[in-house]
Amino acid sequence: MQMNLPDIRSWIQDHLGSDIKVVEQAGRKRTNEYDGVLVEVFPAVFIVDLDSSEQPAHASFTYTKILTKDIQVTFM
Repeated sequence: MQMNLPDIRSWIQDHLGSDIKVVEQAGRKRTNEYDGVLVEVFPAVFIVDLDSSEQPAHASFTYTKILTKDIQVTFM
């Protein structure tokens, strides 16, 4: 079943405060993986507080990236 943007927003908001893993397509055969905690949810983006000590400490992602399959979100 294909999700639409309101369904995706609701799904993300239901997991506020949960551990999250985001895999982002970074080009041909390259991916970036982010592990952290879902800390904030806004109308257009959601914010992940990253576990690593590297900079930056936060990352933001749009719901449309989930819809277009540019990122894959997994809650732990």
